[in-house]
Amino acid sequence: MDSIYDRALIEIGNENKYQTRYDVIYHIIFLVFWVGAYLNIILAITVTPHECKIPEKPHNISQLDWKIKNIPRYEDIKGKIQFDSCSMYVDPYKSNETKACLEYTYDTTWYDKTVPSEYNWVCDKELHVVSIMISMKIAEVIGSIFFGWFSDVYGRRYTYMISITMLLLGRMISLLAGNSYIIFCIGVIIAHLPSTTAAQTISVICLEMSSLKRGAAITRIRFIANSFGSFIMPLILWWTRDWKLFVILTTAPLIPFVIMSWKMIESPRWLYSQGRVQESIIILKKIAKTNNKNMEANTEKVMISLNEKAAEKPQVCGVFTLFSSRRLAFNTILQTIVWMVSSLSYAYLLMSSGEKTDSNPFLEFAWQSLIETPSVFISAWLADKIGRRYTGITSLGITSVMWTSIVIRENSSGGLIREWWVGSLFNIVARLTTIVTFFVINLLSMEFYPTCLRQTGMAFGNIVGGAVATMVPYMIYLGRRYDPRIPGFILALTSFLGIIAAFILPETLNAKLPETLEEAQHFGSKDSSRDSEQLKPLKNHREWHDLDLEFGWDGKNRVWEKFMKKC
Repeated sequence: MDSIYDRALIEIGNENKYQTRYDVIYHIIFLVFWVGAYLNIILAITVTPHECKIPEKPHNISQLDWKIKNIPRYEDIKGKIQFDSCSMYVDPYKSNETKACLEYTYDTTWYDKTVPSEYNWVCDKELHVVSIMISMKIAEVIGSIFFGWFSDVYGRRYTYMISITMLLLGRMISLLAGNSYIIFCIGVIIAHLPSTTAAQTISVICLEMSSLKRGAAITRIRFIANSFGSFIMPLILWWTRDWKLFVILTTAPLIPFVIMSWKMIESPRWLYSQGRVQESIIILKKIAKTNNKNMEANTEKVMISLNEKAAEKPQVCGVFTLFSSRRLAFNTILQTIVWMVSSLSYAYLLMSSGEKTDSNPFLEFAWQSLIETPSVFISAWLADKIGRRYTGITSLGITSVMWTSIVIRENSSGGLIREWWVGSLFNIVARLTTIVTFFVINLLSMEFYPTCLRQTGMAFGNIVGGAVATMVPYMIYLGRRYDPRIPGFILALTSFLGIIAAFILPETLNAKLPETLEEAQHFGSKDSSRDSEQLKPLKNHREWHDLDLEFGWDGKNRVWEKFMKKC
C-alpha cells in the first residue's frame, strides 16, 4: 500500500515548493512562537531569593548586624554560614525562639515579579510551585496518551487545532487566576495536556507528505526553531521583568495560528492508510498544483484499486500494538529508556536554569537554548556518519560525565571548579549532548514505526519520558533545600542506563525501514535483515517510476505483481 503512495509522492513532488512553504510557516514561524508559549510558565514560576521582612533597624547598628540579630543562621554542606530564608527570631533580645515569616522581601536583582514572589508561594507554600511543575508534567503524560491515540485515529489536523487552542486557553486561565493556586494549576494542566503533541503533529504531517529521507531534515529544522524560540523567550522576561506581561507577550503570537488553524491540511498518507483514498488524492493534487507537477491517471487508479479492502477495514493501531510482538516490544522498551533518560536531563536543565544565583539567569537560559542549534547539526552529521545508535551512545556518555562533574563541583568549596563560568560550561555541554540524544531518539521513533503507528510510538516515548520527568521538581526542591548534589547524582546514574539501552538498539541508518505493522514487528531481527536485502531492488521507487519509459504500464503491472507476491 505505502509503495504506490510513495510513487504518487514522487510524481507530485515530495521535496518541492509546497513542502518548503510548509516548513517556513509551521516548522519555523509557528514553532518559534509555540515554544515561547509552552515554556514561559517555567520562568514565570521561578523561586527568587527571599528572606523574612525584619523591623526597621535602629540608627546605631549596621544593616548586617541587624540582620544577624533578627535572622537565624545555619551551616550548609560546604561549611558556609547562610541566613535562614523562612524564619526569624520572635524576640532577638530575649531568646533564640523562632517563628515563620509574616512578610517577605525578595531579591529583585533579576526579577521584579514572579508568580511565587507576587503570591508569596515560598517556604511553607513552596510546594505549590513543585505541585504546579508536577501537574504540568503529568498533564503532558496524559495528553500524550490521549492525543497520540486521537491523532492516529481521528487525524493529525484536528489534533493540531485542539492543541494550540488549549495552550492559549490554559495560559489565559492562569493569568486570571489571581492568588488561587487551584485555578492557576487548572490553567497549567489545560495548557500542557496537548503541549508536546502540537509540535509532533506538524512534523508528522510534513514527513507523511515528503520523502522518507527528509526525516532528518524535518527533525533538524524543528530543533533549530525550538532553540531560537527558547533563546528569545528569557530575553523578553529580562526586558519586562514582570511575569504577567512576559506570559502575555510570549503567548499572544499563537492567536493568529488558532484563527487560521482551519487552513491546516490533513496528512494525505494518514487518509490513505485509513481507506479515505479520494480525500488523500484531493490533497495530493493540491500539493502537485503548488509544485507544478501532475499525478498520472494510472497512479490514481492503482491507489484506488489497491486500497479498496483497506477502505472497508482501515488499519488502526493503538498503544498496545507497540507490544504486539516480542521484537517490536523490545525495540519500544529500549527506545523508551532513552526517551526517559533524555527527558529527565532536559527537564532538569530547563526547570532549574531560571534559578541561577551566581550568574545572569536569563543569559544562562538563553546560552543553553542557543547551543541547541549547533547540536542539531552535530546530531544530523553524526547520525548519518556513524549511525543513530553510536551517536546516542556517545552523547549519553558525555552527558553522564557532565553530571558527574557537576556533583564534584557541588562538593567543592573553592578553586577553579567553583567559578561561575565552569558551572555554566558544564550545563551548556550537558544541554548540547542531551539535545543530540533527543534528536537521535526522535529520528529513531519516526524510522522504527510505520504510518499507522508512528505518532502513537512517538507519543508513547513522550508519555514515559514525561512521567519520569515528574521527578524533576522534587529533585530541584531537594537540591535547593537539602543537598545540591542530589540532582547530579541521579542524572549521572540514569545517563549510564541510557548508554546500555542505546547500545542494544538496532541501527536504522541504511536499513530498510518498516512500512507495515508486520515489518515493524520483525525490524531488527535476522529475518528482517535478510528480507531487506531481497526486496531492496524493488523498493527503489525512483527505479519503479522509470519503468514507465522502459516497459510501459503493462510491463509495470507485471513487475508490481511480482513485488506483491514477495511482500
